[in-house]
Amino acid sequence: MADEEFCLLQADDSSGIITQYAKDVTDFSSQYGSETSISYTASNLAQRDNIYPNYGDYTQACVFRTYGPWWNLAPSTKRRFPRTPAAFLSEDFIEISFKCKVYPLMIDIYETYNPGTVVRILACDTSAGTDVDTGRIVWSVLWEGSPEDASPCSRIFQQKLKRTDFATDLIRLEFCHVKARYYTELDCVILKGTQLPQDCDVITFCDTDNSPPISSLLASTTQQFDKLQVQVDDEKPYFNKNEESICSRGSPPKLHLSQPGCNEQRQTNFDTVVDTDAAECTGNGYFDLLPEEVIQVLLGYLDVPALCSLASTCCLLHKHCYDPLQFTELNLQPYWTKITDNALDSLHTRCQLTQRLSLSWCGSCGLISNESLRRFMSVCGKDLTCLYMSCCVFANNGTLKIIADNCMQLRELDLQSCRLIESVGILNLARLKHLRRLNMYRTLVDKPAILAVIRSCQKLEVLNLGSCNRITDFDDVVIELAKHCRNLKCLDLWRSRTITEIGLRALANSCTQLEELDLGWCPELRSNTNCFIDLAESCRGLKKLFLTANRTVCDKDLVAVANNCPFLEQLDILGTRQVTQGATLLILEKCHHLKMFDVSFCAGIDLHTVQNWAKLFPRVDIKKSFQA
Repeated sequence: MADEEFCLLQADDSSGIITQYAKDVTDFSSQYGSETSISYTASNLAQRDNIYPNYGDYTQACVFRTYGPWWNLAPSTKRRFPRTPAAFLSEDFIEISFKCKVYPLMIDIYETYNPGTVVRILACDTSAGTDVDTGRIVWSVLWEGSPEDASPCSRIFQQKLKRTDFATDLIRLEFCHVKARYYTELDCVILKGTQLPQDCDVITFCDTDNSPPISSLLASTTQQFDKLQVQVDDEKPYFNKNEESICSRGSPPKLHLSQPGCNEQRQTNFDTVVDTDAAECTGNGYFDLLPEEVIQVLLGYLDVPALCSLASTCCLLHKHCYDPLQFTELNLQPYWTKITDNALDSLHTRCQLTQRLSLSWCGSCGLISNESLRRFMSVCGKDLTCLYMSCCVFANNGTLKIIADNCMQLRELDLQSCRLIESVGILNLARLKHLRRLNMYRTLVDKPAILAVIRSCQKLEVLNLGSCNRITDFDDVVIELAKHCRNLKCLDLWRSRTITEIGLRALANSCTQLEELDLGWCPELRSNTNCFIDLAESCRGLKKLFLTANRTVCDKDLVAVANNCPFLEQLDILGTRQVTQGATLLILEKCHHLKMFDVSFCAGIDLHTVQNWAKLFPRVDIKKSFQA
């Protein structure tokens, strides 16, 4: 596409606002399309609008891998971290670059199917260089909100952006799909901005934060603490000194407000005057009255930044906030813009008992190095059982060696979309004998490397090899799984184009505990070999089965699923041309746990029939996609 199409200067507009389409997609977390295709891929966002105002399912759109709540309800879903901020909703992201650096004013996002998933917009200061030590690489949040249950029609999501003190040519969009009825599809993105910072005044900015300044809140809170005193009612003592427990007839100390300055022994605004009959005055306020276990429970409700801030208030809280027991599970993904080498170094003393850690999305723009990761893991990796590193741009072959050297107890590892890791690095995973869950989606793993991991890690229960297009023979991979990983419960083979009935039959005969299997876009699987029937008869505990875009699936396959898979909750037969209404209805009648059923683009099932079924089976969310 010519450069003029990316940067459209409005010469007739005296404000000097530059309007430009996205020039390139530099990074993304997932996509529906193949790595070797242009259909349904993230790269489609770098284009002019060519779908809008049409609404529907179009291959020219940018489409993500998941939608709605279904992936979070599948057997393979990951357990949520405690302390994850309720405001952090992002599940997917895409980074797009533009030809001209501008001070951003407004962004237009063309949503042409199932809109309402954008929850955050950020800008990167790409002109600041790569000086990590001074923290000059910054991402700034320009807007954030909640996912919408939007009307099913195409729209332009137009959002005014917060002011920045830097020009940018790199924008990041983050998405939450939990309310999306089906796959979200995006047509294009338009960024509007000025080349000079003073020109930002030509558009009124949207002030999304109406809360009072933090300094005002802190002053107000300090004043209230300064007024507090404790008075103990001697007639009803609260503590039984002999039993060192709370007296059954006692009542808590009565709190009274008094004017500030009534006690000259007060040293700071946060100190309180405590009656010496109730507790010894140590300058730690009412926390001296609480057992340590109660303090630990209370601190468990704070997120990580709040915990770090509270540590600076007094010695008692500093001790508890730095207690490694507060960091046994640590999710740093919500703070990915702030995680640097220095941040990791500062966590050494607090994470010595950490068992679950998420670094997903961290390390953007080189803010994390393998050296800092090595220092961290050498101190904090010995008890680590779960490590998420999805979309970590710094992760490479050396990273996996560090993990294998220091995290021998690891049971769960997520490397989704880590595109710098090659087979020589993946071979290190063969040393992690306790691995049970491994996510390799969109990685560059090849057949020799994954075979070595499978042969060594025989406790694997969940494995994601979706969109791993460097694996040239999936039959060999699946046969090895059948030999060595008999406890396998979840397997994602999305777009594994070389698997045939040979591999599927070996899997079905040996891995009978399967609960989740994704065979979407696997064209070499043929119904006439009875491989789908064998699967249904052998793996009766299936809860999720995706047969997306397999043109050969027919009625006898659905009958086998209906008769043998009573626990089925999710079924996707999108694009099957040979199924009829009778066999499809049998699924609805016999699979009593069914919650989601995708019959999109099934030639034998029309929209009117789906609408009738929706009334008869309200427990099932029946999907029927379309093109306008």
